[in-house]
Amino acid sequence: MKKRYIFGILVFIVVLFFFISISVSPDEKIGALNSNVPRIGQKVWTYNMNKHEWKKYDKNIDLDESKEEIILQVEAPEGNGGYSVYNLITGNAQVPKEPVWIGEGSEEFLIGKKLYSYYPKQFEFYEVVFNGVKFVPRKLSTKEVSEIFKGYKIIKVSELKKGNYSIECSKINNKYIVLNDIGEDFYKYYIVPNDSKNLKIENYSNQFKITGKTDIKIQRLEGCSKAYPCYDIKVK
Repeated sequence: MKKRYIFGILVFIVVLFFFISISVSPDEKIGALNSNVPRIGQKVWTYNMNKHEWKKYDKNIDLDESKEEIILQVEAPEGNGGYSVYNLITGNAQVPKEPVWIGEGSEEFLIGKKLYSYYPKQFEFYEVVFNGVKFVPRKLSTKEVSEIFKGYKIIKVSELKKGNYSIECSKINNKYIVLNDIGEDFYKYYIVPNDSKNLKIENYSNQFKITGKTDIKIQRLEGCSKAYPCYDIKVK
């Protein structure tokens, strides 16, 4: 009797999960997963030329009434490098409606009234600025990055190149950013995931958090070579 009762409960649970799964359409599932990923054709950022301020796109903006507003719309990536491209929509005829190229696989984010961009293939951060005619990326200094990401310690690639780089494990100061300060020599590197639960990659691929002793390796997809050596960080 008990076996039949348990079996009946299991069948009910399976049927319940089946109906829940089919009640949500595939489009809704995909939309939920990609809700934070800008879609091609999506209007994402707005820049006010008079106030020199960025903000998220507001669909209530009337382009005919607001000539000082410039809107960036996501376009398909250009070329094999996958550069992030935005279509410039504006009511001001003085600003050329040329595509805005940011960076290779770049990730844009808004802080306050400024628009920033992270270049994952170069471990660099930029500010997207308007020079009066077009938008151009301006590379951020180490100091500027530290001011944006408060609570993170910065590890410079130039320091890693010296070898034998180690950091002390701390429960309080345990967040780090690897920052490219040597230019094109450091390209397409990534932090190699490991089985340790003491390492966690943060919001961006050059940020990580440590909760205990571990060894961290940074390398290119092709592995270590004389031209592109690997870099090691030992957490003690």
